[in-house]
Amino acid sequence: MKRNRWIMTTIVAVGLMLANHAWAGDLTPPGAPGPTMNTLAELYQKVTNALAEVQATKTEVQANQQKLAELQQRLVTAGTMQQTSGDMVLIPAGSFVMGATTNVGHESYSDETPQHTVSISAFYMDKYEVTSNLWTEVYTWATNKGYSFGTGWRGKAANHPVRSLDWYDAIAWCNARSQRDGFTPCYTNANGTVYTNAAANSYTGGCNWAAGGYRLPTEAEWEKAARGGVANRRFPWDDANTIQHARANYYADPAYPYDTSPTTGYHPAYNSGGTPYTSPVGSFAPNGYGLYDIAGNVLEWCWDWYSGTYYSSSPATDPRGPASGTYRVLRGGSWYNFAVSTRVAYRDVSYPDVEYNYIGFRCARGL
Repeated sequence: MKRNRWIMTTIVAVGLMLANHAWAGDLTPPGAPGPTMNTLAELYQKVTNALAEVQATKTEVQANQQKLAELQQRLVTAGTMQQTSGDMVLIPAGSFVMGATTNVGHESYSDETPQHTVSISAFYMDKYEVTSNLWTEVYTWATNKGYSFGTGWRGKAANHPVRSLDWYDAIAWCNARSQRDGFTPCYTNANGTVYTNAAANSYTGGCNWAAGGYRLPTEAEWEKAARGGVANRRFPWDDANTIQHARANYYADPAYPYDTSPTTGYHPAYNSGGTPYTSPVGSFAPNGYGLYDIAGNVLEWCWDWYSGTYYSSSPATDPRGPASGTYRVLRGGSWYNFAVSTRVAYRDVSYPDVEYNYIGFRCARGL
């Protein structure tokens, strides 16, 4: 009804404009409509035709948008395009070979073997390590909602990764980020309530993997994401099995044959202002999935408990680590670590309550 009233109003208005134009300067009735004049019926038909053209164009645009969305989804499924959600990247479902690439002659530690094929469900991963700025935003929101955290966390600058936070801080912060952004939190206490008290340095609950909120990646998710869709590589990039300061923020040492950096020691662009020598997130090229700082900058907490023999018995689909343990897994190396620690297969560990200035994290989220 509103649309019809608008059409009739438009027709009348256009008709009056044409009529005023015809009579200007001459009060003699113009007589029957000439070849350049229009009756109201003709004006109505023209407006109707114009509206039909607009609707046809709108329908065509919608059809093209649907085709584009379908094409994008096919490319994502094929692994040739990354779909994003805010500052997260979709890591496509699929299998990959996890562990040190001994099949191509690369070095290994015993806990990085044996190589084994793992199937991972699709998930989102933060493009960047959590920055000091994002941490502070969520932290402020969370502490006003009853959350509590440890006091060690810091950031060298707003766009540097937050660091010096323990595993308990990381999972509670993930819950707070989830609630702030309208998602269901993943981490619950043993009684089913949302985990909010990281300051207690204790956690006896579990992870609701179907919740859809932010969480730490599993170790297997982290390695799949770190490899960027490429097999048989030592590092997150696909064009070389060597590392240099041009590629990552780490402690360079030519004692490692695959460390070919012309500059040695701490990264020369960031070794000022006192430790930690972190760098702004995104300072180096991303890997094949569009993830930044997978190698170096800060070590990243994972969900899993650590076991040095886990690879011999881990599930083939979506492994989530041992049921218990003493240490939690860390991945990726840092500004403080040698090149060996920046290898995508390297497994670092720590007590969950430590707050070293080279430890940070990034979030994952289920679909």
